[in-house]
Formats: sequence, structure tokens, C-alpha cells
Amino acid sequence: MNREILVVSGGCVNLDFLQCVIDEKERYIIGVDRGLESLDTLGIKADLAVGDFDSAPQHIKGIYDENHIIKLNPQKDYTDTHVAVMEALKKKPEAVLLVGATGGRLDHMLANINLLSICTKENVQAFMLDTKNKIRIIDRPVSIKKTCQYGAYVSLIPFTDKVTGITLNGFKYKLTDKTLVRNETIGISNEIEREEGFITLESGELMVIESKD
Repeated sequence: MNREILVVSGGCVNLDFLQCVIDEKERYIIGVDRGLESLDTLGIKADLAVGDFDSAPQHIKGIYDENHIIKLNPQKDYTDTHVAVMEALKKKPEAVLLVGATGGRLDHMLANINLLSICTKENVQAFMLDTKNKIRIIDRPVSIKKTCQYGAYVSLIPFTDKVTGITLNGFKYKLTDKTLVRNETIGISNEIEREEGFITLESGELMVIESKD
């Protein structure tokens, strides 16, 4: 079992940031189409290459043998990143990290956020990371240590139509047994003011975004 899997997609990728993520710890790496170019620039070969390769340089395909590549038809029902995440889940990881899943086309970014929910339903932690944001979707209690938070702000956005029983402890703006519904903005830009912030909920899925200016 791979404890963590890193999926490098084809959105906007800051190469210095990607290198830092890779250097944090050893992870199984899946490169997705143009994301393979980012890895190649850093001199890193993915453990698995996925894509229709319509946006990756032609030489990329030649780097990977048939045991380490999944070639997709450009006319398909699922995005390259979707297929990559499903391949990651087959390996029963503890967590999936997505880099290059934001900052490009908005339609792809929104679709990628939906992939976080798929992982949540499989009881796998999943995070989308870029230089300013760490995004996840939760359906159970989580805690965030102030010393480890990604940025100064923590925002809560209902992902399902309704999220019930939200209680926040250790935050500047507290909630107790609160129900949030889609389209509300009450959960934006909270801050952790104690050593640790605790988020609990009873039902629904909640998007948690740690961000920095």
C-alpha cells in the first residue's frame, strides 16, 4: 500500500513549489498529461503516466514503457485527472495530494474539486495544493494545528446542499451546532486563535480551505 500518492496535473504549476512538495517525503507519483512536462523539467520521472497527451510534448510518451503509462482516447467521458485519481484510489492510499489542479481552466478546477469528494467517500484524505491554498472536503471531524496550518485563514464552504451540526472550537469566530447551506458565505476567512482548531459536523460534506494572501 502506498501511504500517500501525489498526482501532478496540467493546470498552473509553480516548479519551485512542486519541488518542495516532492522533497517533503517519498510518495508514489502519478503524472497527468501536461503535468508530466512539469515533472520532466525537474528531472523527475513519474511512477505512472496518465493522459491522452494532447497537451504534453511528444517526447514525454517515449519516456514511459507500457507498464508505467495509461494512454487515453482524447474523446472520453472522464478527464485525465479523474482517471489518475481513480488509479490512485485503486492503490488504497492513506492520502492523495493534487498539484497542478488549480489555476488553469476554471471548468477543470471545479471538476477537480469534485474529485476530492470522490476520495472522501472512499475514506481517503485528499488535498488540492497550490502556493496559496490547501483544499479538502470533509464529512467527519478534523483538527488543524496552528503551527501547521497552510495560511492565516480557514474557510468553510458547504459542498453538499446542507451541512448540519457544525461546531468550531479554537477559532476566532465560533459556531455551535450550526447548519450551513449552499450559497452562504458565513464560513469565509476564519482564523485559528488557539494552539489547535477543531471542526466537527453531523452530516453533509464541507469544503475546508486553508489559504494565504
